[in-house]
Amino acid sequence: MTRYILSFDPGKESGVALGYYSDTEPFRLLERWQVSGGLEGLLAGRDEFEPRYLHHGVDQIVVEKFMAMRNDFVASIEGVPAEGAIALWARQRGIPVTWQTRTDKARLIPYPKEANTVARRQRVRFNFLKAHGLYAPGTRNDDSNDATTHILIWLKVRKHRPTLEHYWPRREETAA
Repeated sequence: MTRYILSFDPGKESGVALGYYSDTEPFRLLERWQVSGGLEGLLAGRDEFEPRYLHHGVDQIVVEKFMAMRNDFVASIEGVPAEGAIALWARQRGIPVTWQTRTDKARLIPYPKEANTVARRQRVRFNFLKAHGLYAPGTRNDDSNDATTHILIWLKVRKHRPTLEHYWPRREETAA
């Protein structure tokens, strides 16, 4: 049975990703959107992209939840109202929501020692997406790339075998 998953990385710029997977098939990205304007932009964009994903029958929503970090002296909280709108929208449609934090993105792949800044860690994640044909270039697409990352992490945490085997194949041990 094919299941559809929708992910949001809400903020002043919001990323949205839609994909699917099944018991025997790994995750595949269908579409992604980058929406400007915080909550108002997301609500206006919803009218455009909602018909394109609702006909699939979305089974799961994954959302990055805003959390202020100790180093966020001037953090933008524009994603918080969008989180509420997404939660209400999902509840009205009976779609379960899983919340992830921005630090959950580290679960995608281990960071090398030199990935010691936010920008370097982002580049590591985006290189992983690029290697698998899931990356949209340009800073304008950073949030839609992060929304895609959140889907992969959701499937990885749940040990979805076809996705694990496709995106994180086991390395064959060589005989010594």
